[in-house]
Amino acid sequence: MQKAYALFGESAGWLQDNVDRGLNLPEEVLIQSPKIARGENYNGLPYVMLDYPRFFGKEDVFALRTMFWWGNFLSITWHLKGRYGKLYRRNLISNFQKLAVEDFQLCIGEDEWRHDFNDDNYLRLQNLGIKRFSAELADKSFNKLAVKISLDQWNNAKVKLTRIYQTILDVASINYPGGEKDLLPGNPITDSDL
Repeated sequence: MQKAYALFGESAGWLQDNVDRGLNLPEEVLIQSPKIARGENYNGLPYVMLDYPRFFGKEDVFALRTMFWWGNFLSITWHLKGRYGKLYRRNLISNFQKLAVEDFQLCIGEDEWRHDFNDDNYLRLQNLGIKRFSAELADKSFNKLAVKISLDQWNNAKVKLTRIYQTILDVASINYPGGEKDLLPGNPITDSDL
């Protein structure tokens, strides 16, 4: 658990340094400092979570959650809900291949606070295809994209985390190409967008 705390502390520092470098993420997701929390019982096992950048509202959520679940895995989840889901939907679809190459998975489950990677909760983008990916994004009240890192990759976890964070930040920052703020997609996604 101490190693997870140390890794998450380094990750929080990297994220803070890099989200401020002209990425123009929504201001409210950067106001709160990184939060590292420990719990004793997620499905019977202890865990550590890092949330940053983060905004948890009643209707709107934007969060990068890094989780170490004892004996299971390390993961990064990009959780979007409400206006953030709408704001980033086009970015996600237009970057489908980039996300698939990094082995992202899409949450297909109904519980947005469930974190396991069982087949009824997550599916690999590589197995979905862009049309189903687009439909899943549009049909759910929340969207979660996640990458699972097996514990046998622990020695390379810092490199892998940094690469996945960078991918998410790249995809997220595309929405503000000229420094504009609070852009929302103007039209619904159609088959021609796929």
